Amino acid sequence: MTVVIEGADRRAAASADGIDLLRPADADAVAALFAACSPETVRLRFLGGAREFPRAHLDRLLAGPPAAHDAVVAYRGGRDRLVGIAGFAADDTAGPGTGGELGVLVVDAWQRRGVGTAMVGLLLARAGARGVEHVTVNVPHGRRGLLAALGRRLEPVRASYTPDGLTAVYKVARTTRAAGVGTQ
Repeated sequence: MTVVIEGADRRAAASADGIDLLRPADADAVAALFAACSPETVRLRFLGGAREFPRAHLDRLLAGPPAAHDAVVAYRGGRDRLVGIAGFAADDTAGPGTGGELGVLVVDAWQRRGVGTAMVGLLLARAGARGVEHVTVNVPHGRRGLLAALGRRLEPVRASYTPDGLTAVYKVARTTRAAGVGTQ
């Protein structure tokens, strides 16, 4: 299932061949994506110095149904050449389907081309279609730009500082179809 990106995310379609759901066959391509990222990109995504994509996290993304772990990839030149991965991990501590955490990793050469925006847009639309109410994002200190970008798209609920950075929660717009436009 290759997703056709419409509207504001069209620029991502021009820079990547496609955005698709993560599949078990993508495990090696995710490892190659991780290896193509700079240590700074890895540090900002994983809030530390991981040497490889965390295996337990990847296993959950590959095995989980969308309601538990939804993930998409962006690729260029074939499915074995990933330029980004984004995931939404459900947090059922507040009740089933009420919220989850968003994570995005885009290889350095493809950052600021709309790839992350397109992947996040698709994940949020899919989460909204499942009835998810909130999304949580954790960023290191100095990365408020990412939160500001989400704040232009979603309604902020709350933010808090932690020793590692900033945690923000946003209201997810309900959608009528998985790849549709959100409506409140």
